[in-house]
Parts: sequence; C-alpha cells; structure tokens
Amino acid sequence: MARRRWPLMLLVPGALAVLACQAVQDLLPTDPTPTPKPTLSPIPIPIITPKPKPTPTPKPTPTPDPTPTPPGDAACNLPPSNPTNPKCTDDSSEHYRMVDSALTAVTKSRPGLFDFGDKKCENCYRVLDVDGYVAAVQKVLAAEGACSLWDGEELAVKNTNSFSEQFDILLASGHMRRGIGSYRGVCRPSWF
Repeated sequence: MARRRWPLMLLVPGALAVLACQAVQDLLPTDPTPTPKPTLSPIPIPIITPKPKPTPTPKPTPTPDPTPTPPGDAACNLPPSNPTNPKCTDDSSEHYRMVDSALTAVTKSRPGLFDFGDKKCENCYRVLDVDGYVAAVQKVLAAEGACSLWDGEELAVKNTNSFSEQFDILLASGHMRRGIGSYRGVCRPSWF
C-alpha cells in the first residue's frame, strides 16, 4: 500500500498546482476592463461680475500746522510807514494792555511753548520755542487789529501809522518778559 500512495502523493500536489495556475490566470485580466463613462450632470457655473473700480477719493488738502508762522510781519492792513526820521520817546504806552493780554492768551492757548515750572516772575515762564511764542503773540495781536513786527529783539506794535510802540517780550535768559518793564518806547510816526 505504501507503493500506491507514493504516486498519489505526487499526483495530488501536481493537480493542485495546475488548478492554482488556472485560478491565477482566471484572476488576471487579459483585456482591459471597460470603465464606465461618467455621466456629466450640469454643474452650475457661477457668473462672476467684475466689481466696479471705486471712485478715487481725492486726498484732502492738508491744513496748515496749528503752529503760527515764523516771526516777521504779522498780517497787517496798514501800508508800511518807513519814515526817514521818526521821533522815538519813552512816553506812556497805549498798547501795553493789549500786548500783555496777548501774552496771557498765548500762555493759555499754547501751553506747549512754555516750561511753567521755570519762571523769573509770577507769570514770566521759560519759553521753549521762541519763534512759536513770538508768532503766537503776533497772531493774537492781529486778531485785535494790530500790526506787529519782530526784529529779533523787540516787538513793534501799531494799529495806525501815526505811531508804533516797542515791547521787549523776551529776556536774555529765555523767559517771557512781562509787566510795564516790557514797554520800551514809542515812535512817531510809526517806524514800520
């Protein structure tokens, strides 16, 4: 019986090998499998309308800096006087109160021009920006109808060409000069 089994033992694995090869061949495709064609359903295509270009906004015209113009001729409605020989004296002042009021107004409206902790008299503060200080005083005087001219030392003030008055509104120490001592004299006719 052992002899019979032997050919059978060879035959069974051989048969299995043949069957396995056939199974592998059956599984391998020989022709390409047709792929189903996709059916296209209508896809809504969004319509993009171009946005209109915004109308350019014009840039605003810059407003002048709130700091006044540098010292010099303040706005004046009077023509220049320029007499050849004005007579200058120390007669009493007609414009002192207006000038002193302008100095006070500037300390209130433009506090950044001053160091209020450093003063020479009760209200004679250190001036941090001389040009801004003088120009601010000139602006206040112009609003009062007075013309003024800063020569780097004194402020000349007039509201008529018949006379002008001189005021020293800045001490050499850089502090405001206030009080009647700021008045220096009058010239007849106005020298400017």
